Amino acid sequence: MNGRTISLPDLVTEKKRNTALSLSEGFAGARYDGSLAATAQNWCPRPGAGAPMVGQKDAGTELEKVIPVYYRTRQLALGTEKSGKRMPVKIQSEMRALEKALARELRPLHQLFFQRFDDLQLDRFLRAMPFLRLSSGRWIYGSETLGAQWPTPVGDRAFLLLKGHVALYPDPAGAGERTDVYPGAIFGEKRFFLGDESMRDLVAAAAHCEVPCIVAMITTAALEAAYSDRAFGNARIAQTWRRVPSMAPVCKTEEEAANVKEGKTVDASKETDSGAVAGGLRELSKVATAIHVPVGRELLSNESLDDSVLVVSKGALEVRGDITMTEKLDALPPKKVRIRVEIKKAEKLAGDSIFDKLDPYCICKLGDFKRFQTPVLWNVGPNPKFDFKGVLTYSNEETLEFTVMDHDTYSADDLCGSGSIPTSELYDGWTGAVQLTRPKRGIFKAEDSLEEPAGKVFIRVTWDFEKVSALTRTPKKRTWPDQELFILGEEACWGHEHIMLQNLFMRTLEQAASGMPYTLELTNIRVLGAVQRGGNTMVSCWKASKPRFVEFVKHTGREKPFLQACRVSSLEKQSHIKTLVRRLVRKWEMEEETALMRKGLLDAKPVEEVVDPSRFRVAYRGYKAHISVRNALNLTGGGFFDKLDPYAILRFRGSRQTPFRTSVLQDAGADPVWDCEGDMLYNGEVALEISVWDYDKYSADDLLGTGVIMVEQFCSGFEGMVPISLPGDKGKKKSMKQMVIVIGIQWPALEQNAASTLPLANTSNTLTSGLRSFS
Repeated sequence: MNGRTISLPDLVTEKKRNTALSLSEGFAGARYDGSLAATAQNWCPRPGAGAPMVGQKDAGTELEKVIPVYYRTRQLALGTEKSGKRMPVKIQSEMRALEKALARELRPLHQLFFQRFDDLQLDRFLRAMPFLRLSSGRWIYGSETLGAQWPTPVGDRAFLLLKGHVALYPDPAGAGERTDVYPGAIFGEKRFFLGDESMRDLVAAAAHCEVPCIVAMITTAALEAAYSDRAFGNARIAQTWRRVPSMAPVCKTEEEAANVKEGKTVDASKETDSGAVAGGLRELSKVATAIHVPVGRELLSNESLDDSVLVVSKGALEVRGDITMTEKLDALPPKKVRIRVEIKKAEKLAGDSIFDKLDPYCICKLGDFKRFQTPVLWNVGPNPKFDFKGVLTYSNEETLEFTVMDHDTYSADDLCGSGSIPTSELYDGWTGAVQLTRPKRGIFKAEDSLEEPAGKVFIRVTWDFEKVSALTRTPKKRTWPDQELFILGEEACWGHEHIMLQNLFMRTLEQAASGMPYTLELTNIRVLGAVQRGGNTMVSCWKASKPRFVEFVKHTGREKPFLQACRVSSLEKQSHIKTLVRRLVRKWEMEEETALMRKGLLDAKPVEEVVDPSRFRVAYRGYKAHISVRNALNLTGGGFFDKLDPYAILRFRGSRQTPFRTSVLQDAGADPVWDCEGDMLYNGEVALEISVWDYDKYSADDLLGTGVIMVEQFCSGFEGMVPISLPGDKGKKKSMKQMVIVIGIQWPALEQNAASTLPLANTSNTLTSGLRSFS
C-alpha cells in the first residue's frame, strides 16, 4: 500500500498473508517463506474440503473475548521486556487479571487436562506456553507445500485449540477422511500423555485452519515450568500418603497401625519407616498425579476410577452413583396356584325315599367357570361315599361351592343340597364338613327362612404352592439417580479396596440388601468435589494408577495385612450403604401406599398377571407339558347291553409328535375315571385338541366327541372341565346332557432369562374364557 494504487483483490491477499505472519514470540527464528506460499496457494479446493462438520460446538463468547486481549497484552509485555525497558505496573496488573480470567475460562474448556493444574501451576503454564495466532487457510503442521520450519521442540508437543475451527487429516498431504475439531480439542502428530494418563487427544498427520484460529502449544518445557514445584514437593507427597489411615497397614508397623485404627495420636518424630516402605513411597510420589476438582464438578480420568487410587489432600470428595432396587421374586411368599379337593362322603342328604333311592353326584365349583364333578353313584341313598379327588386352578376366588344333585335319566336332575365355604378359611390340609341347604318345599314355609338343612358333605382340601417367577409377575424396580454414597474427607482414600479385592468389593457393597426383599445394584459411580465450609472452590487429591499402586504394595511386602484391612473397610462401607438403602426403601413403600390411598385401592383385590400368549408360544417352544386326564362325564353312545369302553387322545394342533393316549376302560360306561398322566412336547402350537373314542375289538373305534383348549386358556396352566362336542354328523338331543372331560395341564418353571422377555398382560381370569358357553 504506502501510497501506491492497488486493487481490492490485492488488498485481500496481502492482508491474509500478513495475518499468517503473526506467530508467537516463541518462533522468532522460523522461516516463513514456505508458509506464505502454502497460505496463498490454499485458496483453491483441497482434498476433503466438502466433508461434513462433526464434533463439539464453538467455545463460549467470554473465552473469545479474553483470548485476543490476553494475546495482545502478552505480546506488548514481551516486547517491553525484550527492549530492556521496565515493565509498567499497569501492564503487570492487567496481565495478572487477564491470566486469572483466562484460567477461569480454560478450566471448563478441557476439564480432564486442566484438572491436573492448581491455580499457581496454571499461571506458570500460561506464561510458558507458546500461542499461535493463525489465519484462515493456514496449515498448523503437515502438507507437502508447507515449508515453514518449526523450531525442534525439546520433548513432546501437542496443540490445544482455543479459538476457531481446525480440520485434521490422516495423510500429511491433507488427504483422507477429514475430522473437524473445535475449541477444547487437543491434537498432534502422536499421542499426548501427561504422566501416565492420556488426555483423550486426537492423532493426525496434518492440521488445517478453516477459520482464523488461536492455538496453544503444549510442550515439555511449558509443562516443566508449570510443575517446577514437584521437584521439591515429592517428600511432602510421600508424607501425605503415609498419613492416610487406610494406608496404615502397608505404610506403618503393626503397633502404629493399631494405634491409628483406635484413633490414638502418634508422635510423627517417633514414626519409623522400613527401607522397603520408604523406597516405595518415594517412587509412588514421583508418579502420583495431582488433581484439582472444582466444587460440584466431576473428577475426570481417562482410565476408569476403578483402576485408580485417590487420596484427598485438601477439601472433600463425594462418591455418588445410581442406586437400583429390584424386587426379589424368590423372597416373596409362595403363591397358591391349585386347590386339590377330596370329596369323601355325604350324610343325611335330602330327597331320598323308599321307592326311589338317591343317585347322587357332587359338583365342586370355584368361581364362575371352574368346576369338576364326581361320577354318579347309583341307588346309594342319602349317605353316599364318593371318595373322589379333583383339582382346580386358583386365581384368588373367594368361595368354594358344593352342589349335590340326584341324577334322573328321563328328566332334569333334582337338587339335594348346596353349600359353600370361604377360601380364606381353607388352610393347607383342612378337613371338615360343609353344611348343605336347599329351598323349602310345600305350602307351610316359615317367614324367617326360605332354606332348610339338606345334610353335609365331608371334604379335605390341600393347596399346591409355586414360587413367584418372572413369568407371572413383573418385579418392582426403582432407580434413584445421583445418590450420595460416601463423603471422603481429608486424608481419606478411595479405590484401594476395588484394586485389592477386584469385583468382590462391589459385590460386598451390593450385599447390603441381603436381608431385604430386593436386590441392590450400584451403577454409574462418580467422584465429585464436595461443597465445603469456608467458601473453598477447589478440592485437591492425589491419584495413582493401578499398576503403580500394586507395584508399591508388593514392594513393601505387606500384601496380606493390607488385603485383610481392605476386607474390613469394605464391610464398613457396606454398613453405610445398608443404612442408606433402607431409608430409600422405606420412602419408596410409603410413596406406594400413599398413591394407593389416593386412588382408593389400598385394600383392593390384587389383579392377576398372566402371560401374553404370543410370547408364551416362543418362550415355551421345546418344553414338555405335563398332561393329566382325570375323568369324563355324560358320555353318550353306549347301551344297556353294550357299555362304552372309552379312551381319550390328546395332541397339540398340527404337531407331528406322538399324541398322548389314555388307557382303555372296559365297560366304564358314561362316566369313566382314567387318572392318567404323561408329558407332551410343545412347539408353539395354538391349541390342544381332545378326542374321546369308544374301543371296539372287531371293528373301527367310534368317535364319541371332540374338544379343544386354546393357548389363551392353557398358557398359565389349566385345571378343569372341557366341553366335548358330538361329531359333525350327529345332532344333539335336547334331553342329552353336556359331555365333559376333566383334564389338567402344568408347565415346568421357565428359565429366568427367558421369563424376563415375556410381557405380562393384566386380566382377572383368562383361563376360563373358553368355558363360558359350557357354564
